[in-house]
Amino acid sequence: MNQAIIFSDNEQYNINSQQVEFQAQSQGKLVSCVISFSYLQELNEITEITSEQLINIETTALTLFDNARFDIEDLAEEMINQQAFSEDGKVYLHKA
Repeated sequence: MNQAIIFSDNEQYNINSQQVEFQAQSQGKLVSCVISFSYLQELNEITEITSEQLINIETTALTLFDNARFDIEDLAEEMINQQAFSEDGKVYLHKA
């Protein structure tokens, strides 16, 4: 892992955008990162979500995030190193 980029453990699920938002620190700057729920499903190789999982969508999303944390951090690190920031300054992880 590149020590120049440090990821915090403060991920949060945004129910309106259906995305998990998390932060990284790179060269002393805070970088907001975002990953969609659908991409979390793909990274976890999940094709269907049960009604119980939908009822507890926040818990489900954060569990999926935690299960794929290392892959997500690697993807985010690569995008930060490439300076692949969106217009709003965030890094959006998405399917290739």
